[in-house]
Amino acid sequence: DLDATAQEIADLYKRRWAIELFFRWVKQTLKIRHFLGNSENAVRIQIAVALIAFLLLRMAQATQKTIQSPLAFARLVRANLMHRKRIDRLIGGDPQPRIDPNQMVLL
Repeated sequence: DLDATAQEIADLYKRRWAIELFFRWVKQTLKIRHFLGNSENAVRIQIAVALIAFLLLRMAQATQKTIQSPLAFARLVRANLMHRKRIDRLIGGDPQPRIDPNQMVLL
């Protein structure tokens, strides 16, 4: 548009730059390298699902006191996704079994 003022052009560029920064964040943080669908709805769903997964990981990570880096934590969860184990047991290993005082213990 050749009739736009310099301020209007600057505002358009600022909004465009915000979109660029959002997609950069999506690629880096949510690990979306390409979109699986071409429609607006498909892109929205893919971003929403990735965002939900990211937030669930962050919530789980926040509950741990001896947490690793976010990337290492995400890898740990991804590797054990189909196993029914508590996250604290994945990080800290298996807890020591409780010793019944009425039973003998092998040393």
